[in-house]
Amino acid sequence: MNSSIAIYPSVQWRQQTVLWSDYLEKAGKYGFREVFSSIHLPELALKDQVEMLEELARTANHLGMELTVDIGGGEIGQLLADSQMCARVRSAGIGLLRLDYGFCTEQAGALYNRLGIKGFVVNASIYDREEAEAVKKNLTAIDSRLELRACHNFYPRPETGLDREFFNEQNRIFAELGLITYACIPGKSYPRPPLGLGLPTLEQHRGMNLEQVCVDLVCSPGIGGVMAADEFFNETELACVARAVNREALTLQIRLETGVGQVERELILGTSHHIRYDSNRQVLRSRTSREMSRIGAKVAPGLTGERRRGMVTVDNERYGRYSSEVQILLADLEADSRVNCCGQISEEDMWKLDFYRQGFDYQFQEITEIGEGISSGAI
Repeated sequence: MNSSIAIYPSVQWRQQTVLWSDYLEKAGKYGFREVFSSIHLPELALKDQVEMLEELARTANHLGMELTVDIGGGEIGQLLADSQMCARVRSAGIGLLRLDYGFCTEQAGALYNRLGIKGFVVNASIYDREEAEAVKKNLTAIDSRLELRACHNFYPRPETGLDREFFNEQNRIFAELGLITYACIPGKSYPRPPLGLGLPTLEQHRGMNLEQVCVDLVCSPGIGGVMAADEFFNETELACVARAVNREALTLQIRLETGVGQVERELILGTSHHIRYDSNRQVLRSRTSREMSRIGAKVAPGLTGERRRGMVTVDNERYGRYSSEVQILLADLEADSRVNCCGQISEEDMWKLDFYRQGFDYQFQEITEIGEGISSGAI
């Protein structure tokens, strides 16, 4: 899974170069290897945007990060009409151009040859299947060796982002064409002006918990890359994206029942849990818990009341060889004297249970009361 950050031209870009450098270096530590930018901002002359691009490219290249630049409409013609400007862009050493709109195959060929790029990124949000096939055919005819990717739009204005059904269909189209497709993650710490409401691809992601957005996108069929679309994600946000991209274990906050035994505590809190792929819609079965303890390990009967959705249970010795198996309930079930009810997962974390077949393990973190506040701790 590829991951990219974004830096955009602005009238104050000369005052931001140190900030860029710090941001790119910090992002690199979290595994980001790509930077996205643009040279078709209406408020800035193209020559000023190219100057900004040269400075950004120097920083990106120094850090070993690949630079992709968005271009479209009149800027394509302006750039190709100025041989000196083309030479400057070529010297900057950008990796790919994202062709947003308003280009023809002849222009794309001229850009490829004159700028020395390795390929193009096409807009994944605007083509139907027939058009996408034609775009791929025309661009690869320029040079069969060029790299071709796709990237969805982001949508600054509320109520304009893509809906899920359309998003999935577009991803299917480009996956069948063999293209890696990127989608955009909105940021919270520095949402892009003037609206400042985030830059999501999917409308449902606007205002959503960042971790949920990231996990959702990396698990979306056909998505091979994500872009932190707003500028200057803070370190917490960068780490959140990286954890999802790397499919690190998802944390489930759990409030353990009073009197839960030490054996159950260790089974639940002592390791990350890999859920059996063949789990059903009633219970998720931890394969890890069975591996932690020998088959049939003795777990004394404990609280064996009614089992509720979101509850974590441990089979006790009355279940024979299943003793010590940890389960997470996805539905309410009746009481069973062979099953100890050990704790309840926080409702705000329940969405994470949808992703156990997508390469994610789970780790539990205990919620404990301290005075009137809540703190978390784990074995």
